Amino acid sequence: MAIPFDRLPVIAEGKTKIIYGNPQNPKTVYMRFKDDITAGDGVKHDVIAGKALVDWKTNRDIFLYLKRRGVRTHYLETPEEKTALVEKLDRKINLEVVTRRVAAGSILKWGNFAEGTRFDPLITQFHYKDDPLHDPMLDDSYIDYIVRTKAGDEYRTMRQINDQVFVLLEQAFAQFAVQLIDIKLEYGIIGGQVVLIDEVTGGSFRLWPYRGEKPDLTKQNVLDELDPSGRLDKDTYRMGESSDKVLTKFEQIAAITSRFAEL
Repeated sequence: MAIPFDRLPVIAEGKTKIIYGNPQNPKTVYMRFKDDITAGDGVKHDVIAGKALVDWKTNRDIFLYLKRRGVRTHYLETPEEKTALVEKLDRKINLEVVTRRVAAGSILKWGNFAEGTRFDPLITQFHYKDDPLHDPMLDDSYIDYIVRTKAGDEYRTMRQINDQVFVLLEQAFAQFAVQLIDIKLEYGIIGGQVVLIDEVTGGSFRLWPYRGEKPDLTKQNVLDELDPSGRLDKDTYRMGESSDKVLTKFEQIAAITSRFAEL
């Protein structure tokens, strides 16, 4: 039987999802995907028919894969299409945590890196989640100070989980000749523990296919080993591609993640 969302309380609505209360179990909520897509801190906004279904599939397959690998998440199950049942948060951490393997996007400007520069070890940074303020990045040295002197276990745990998730997904996508470039994740507190929350979809990361069959991904710069023109992520939308092409790219991601169950 279909879930009667028109009769459920709306707890929150974001750019790409609506969170509904679950009267049957107040410790859980429904996370329902929308067809909306945004960029530029929400300035650019469109609706792409079919995107919610594709994002739901990608999110489901990634969270199931991560849970099998022991990552703590809010994800419970999928009761119907476009919907995930997740644990209700005790508290949301108002940060976006970004991990990078390859230099792309905004870091090329503010970080003065050449596109394709490979980061080993990974770079993981915290951004205050606020669109009008353009999600400003927190100072790494001050985060380290908090961790050392103020029992900043939440920061330490978020950094560890972000790096863990990145490596797991990097290895998974590599099985399909695709390099995970960077990823942006969010966290909350459930039962006193830091857990991965929200969604992991085509809007959460950058993906570049391999240029050849056996790329050398140990080089200082791997741009010539990858094919950014074949990118599979939301950058296609940021760059002004048509809705049909953006949806096709997201469908390609979903086709890959549907095979994560084999890994």
